[in-house]
Amino acid sequence: MKERFRSQLAAFFISVTLIDLAIFILGCLLEPDLKFGYEAFAYPLIYGVIGSLPGLIMYSKKELTMKQTIIREIIQMLLIVVLIIAFMFGRFRGIEYDVFPQIIAVAASVMIIYVLVNFFGWLIDLKTANIMTEDLKKYQAKASGKNE
Repeated sequence: MKERFRSQLAAFFISVTLIDLAIFILGCLLEPDLKFGYEAFAYPLIYGVIGSLPGLIMYSKKELTMKQTIIREIIQMLLIVVLIIAFMFGRFRGIEYDVFPQIIAVAASVMIIYVLVNFFGWLIDLKTANIMTEDLKKYQAKASGKNE
């Protein structure tokens, strides 16, 4: 569980960074004249927490098959999209048609951010695995050299 929490914490910080970037891009495209106060700095953190919660809740100790993992990732991504849209656009009240383009843009951004967070997490895990493999090879070389 400790490793899962560390993984989610890393995903949180990657998410917040990418959320900042998405807010900047979407803001420039959809609402270029809109100005924010300092409270706007809290929203990427809030969205990061919302995006991290499903990962903590959907944690499984048992090893999943590739198919189960893909299905879980898709469900998790869709849950995050729904939660973010609900938080941003009225918490499940009726959605007005004038904000529909914004909802589509936000949903697409959330999906892109989700994929990028998982990709960066995979890169970090790959780097860690390569370091561990090299360390293991060095240890084995030392151990076989001492046994001869």
